[in-house]
Amino acid sequence: MTPVRGHRTPGGSLLPRWVRALGLLCVALLALPIVGLLATVEWSTLGQSLTAHSALIALRLSLLTALAATVLSLLVGLPVALLMARAPAGSMLLRVARTLVLLPLVLPPVVGGIALLSTYGRRGLVGPLTEALGIDIAFTTLAVVLAQTFVAAPFLILTVEGALRARGTAYEATALTLGASPTRTLATITLPLLAQSLGAGLVLTFARALGEFGATITFAGSLQGTTRTLPLEIYLAREIDQDSAVAMSLLLVMVAAVIVAIAYRSPGAEGLRRSLGRTSSADDTAGAPAGAPADEQTDAEEHTAPATPATPPALATPSSPALDARIVVPERGVDLALHVPAGQTLAIVGPNGSGKSTVVEVLAGLVAADDGHIRLGDDVLLATSRASGTKGTEPSAARPGVTTVRSRAPHLRRVARLGQHPLLFPHFTLEGNAAFGPRSEGAGRSAARDQARTWLDRVGVGRLASRRPYEVSGGQAQRVAIARALATSPQLSLWDEPFAALDVQSAPQLRELLARELAGRTAVIVTHDLADLRALADRVMVLEAGRVRQDVPLEEFLQRPAPGFAQRLVASD
Repeated sequence: MTPVRGHRTPGGSLLPRWVRALGLLCVALLALPIVGLLATVEWSTLGQSLTAHSALIALRLSLLTALAATVLSLLVGLPVALLMARAPAGSMLLRVARTLVLLPLVLPPVVGGIALLSTYGRRGLVGPLTEALGIDIAFTTLAVVLAQTFVAAPFLILTVEGALRARGTAYEATALTLGASPTRTLATITLPLLAQSLGAGLVLTFARALGEFGATITFAGSLQGTTRTLPLEIYLAREIDQDSAVAMSLLLVMVAAVIVAIAYRSPGAEGLRRSLGRTSSADDTAGAPAGAPADEQTDAEEHTAPATPATPPALATPSSPALDARIVVPERGVDLALHVPAGQTLAIVGPNGSGKSTVVEVLAGLVAADDGHIRLGDDVLLATSRASGTKGTEPSAARPGVTTVRSRAPHLRRVARLGQHPLLFPHFTLEGNAAFGPRSEGAGRSAARDQARTWLDRVGVGRLASRRPYEVSGGQAQRVAIARALATSPQLSLWDEPFAALDVQSAPQLRELLARELAGRTAVIVTHDLADLRALADRVMVLEAGRVRQDVPLEEFLQRPAPGFAQRLVASD
């Protein structure tokens, strides 16, 4: 087998030769009109045509209105994109919103102009109202901006929606379980991670607005200095001065080409892209990244170094109330009750699809339960009640037999969750990640930083505090994730297979670390590993098909596991 040099991928070699030849031919056909335009340019008078007074006025107006349309598209399009991306697939809301967004892309622009005129014109739907307020829209510069926004905003909306759907909601869910409100999560997690796609969408929106013609001439007319943009100037010039029209067309092509090139440039934030793309720690044994300082802790050092500092910093003992819950999620086939005494750890085991992760997500508030309750000590996180329909009952207009579910929002539960992937926020340093929870709970910047440093030292990665997530190994990243989860002093911590993605050398050390940190804390851990049970669990619950098959102390489970999955798990030791 011939080795692949460097980091190059097979790329075109995966395609049949005829496909490559056909692709190159099609690229040539796409380039042919541009070549034709260049061949038609009268180069001797090009400068004179481009510096003509009318051309400069039109270019200036085009740039200003396209910029205004881009800003307006951002204000209108971003909320729409967020709504569409988070709407359930196949929902009526999503279908209606997508249809409205796609219409301007498939309709002739002149039809869009007529629609705008029918809405904002003097005899339109809204026109008389705006006229009464002293605001004229049709055939003004504002009409140009609205026409450009109508045809260009879909580029921003579809770009952002696609990026959001492709990335999913894992980072946002993590932020919520760390105490961040939805608004804070949007501002500090969603939008920063969306920056690159949002930038590309804005550039494409600007390019489309700059070239808009049909809707503009229909709704705004062609008034020099007021509504006559460069595309309109080109349209008028082609009847009286073909050379000038060609020269201005070349100018518009050049501006558009530069804009598109900017939108699709190679991403500069390579670290952000790499961190977003990390889904496993298969490369944990690779050591520090190329170019990293020589004193950075590598995986090899991590495997031989003590799992914890010699003297862990002192921390206040968090409140650890007992957990009592009944969880019913019919669509996932889950119907069970569980109880965890204060300060103990319950391990949940079972085959794939038995409902383990559903239990964790319901406890965290990320999945809605149809019935049941969740209590942490005296704190009620989930409660359901059935309307009886009898006289004298308070609850509002509830109908007899209707179940009312009252669920506390995830960020108000003080329930931390960590899965097998660290999901460190890639735009923060390790210290910033560990400080995120305290900051979300209202701690000042300095206090949150001190708390983050304490926890990073406690889990053995304090020296890496200034690093970004992509600059550390998977084992180190998981240590930071543990510190981040516990820095919020949660009443309940949830661990969904936290060591499944780690190599056989990192897992035992982190297991030992977590065992120490969970001492005296109420916790639930989902696992397939008997070593996790021995190191962490006080009790073991066996789930099968969403029901409890066994719920016993660890010693009893190891001695008398329930037939089936549990028995096979113990026998595999």
